[in-house]
Amino acid sequence: MRTVFRVLTFLLLSTGCSHADRIPAAEEASIRDVSYVFDRDRVATAKDPFLFFRSFVDYFYLLAEANLPRLPAVQALWGPTVWCVGDAHAENFGILLLEDGSATFTHNDYDDSGPCPAILDLYRLAVSARLGDRHASLEDLTEGYLLGLRGEAMESPEVIQKMLKKAKKKGKAPDPDRLQGRRFVRDSASSEVSSAEAAQLQAALKDLGRLSLVDLIATSKRSGGSQGLLRYEVLLESQGALLHLEFKEQVRPSITPVARGPLEPPGPRLRQAIRNAQGPGASRFYGLVTVNDKTMFLRPRFDGNSGISLDEQADSDNREILRYEAYRLGMIHSRSFKSEGSIRTWLSAISKLEPGRWEEDVVAMARQFSRKWEQLR
Repeated sequence: MRTVFRVLTFLLLSTGCSHADRIPAAEEASIRDVSYVFDRDRVATAKDPFLFFRSFVDYFYLLAEANLPRLPAVQALWGPTVWCVGDAHAENFGILLLEDGSATFTHNDYDDSGPCPAILDLYRLAVSARLGDRHASLEDLTEGYLLGLRGEAMESPEVIQKMLKKAKKKGKAPDPDRLQGRRFVRDSASSEVSSAEAAQLQAALKDLGRLSLVDLIATSKRSGGSQGLLRYEVLLESQGALLHLEFKEQVRPSITPVARGPLEPPGPRLRQAIRNAQGPGASRFYGLVTVNDKTMFLRPRFDGNSGISLDEQADSDNREILRYEAYRLGMIHSRSFKSEGSIRTWLSAISKLEPGRWEEDVVAMARQFSRKWEQLR
């Protein structure tokens, strides 16, 4: 049902209705396209403009940089450089269990993180919010972001509080829906792992303590920005309890077109992203290893970990969630500044953001993705 709604959002953005009609006709073609090779499989699985936006992260950054003179609000705030989360779309936030078993709501996808202009994280979140919900309040997002930057308290929405309680109750056990007894459920996307690969995976886990291998499979995601990338799902046992870990293939970060610092080697970059998002209490089951000459990101797959899905929430809840996501993004960015003075300077700049121009920049990019999705599908 939500997919139908997002397609209607595309039609409204394209025809100039709703929020889109705030942009003068002369501005409708303000985003100029860039040369880009679209993966056909990703296009085919993107059932609406929002999913298309999720699937082509680097295309967003290429468009933003190439069109900076046509994006006055973004251009005015192009700087300072912070440690960006990289892919700050609305469904890349969720609940993560920390090492001590407590739960936190934060950004949960670190592959594309790195140094870049802070405004681009907020811009990506805002465009995704508009594609996911054409009534999303950009002013609410900016307000939430500013609260996070200032380090002020903000009560989490009731829907997130319920998710946090559910996460702690589920705990660190594997998702039972992923298992059949003591084996992973196999499907068309999974395959068996060779003995050579299994030996490398076991060697990579040796520093994590006394863990016994129970089962493992190779698989890949069927949609989104990481569609098609190799993953190893590993089922382990420790002191009678099962543990699910995942190795995820790493490729060139999508933030590369706008990076303002080195992105390699990936180890320090990913560790910094985890610290910024989760603080010092993150699970010990994060790491970086090499398997068959591929760099793989190791992460826990606890049953208590869960992401945001706009499809599963009421519209009113989604707007509260989006505001809180912007708040958490502001908190993450605040950890990147080297001095209170630099934070104050950025706060002052963001506070002067002109709502009308910001709205135009956000809708212009949302229209570009909607039109491109329609052109390619």
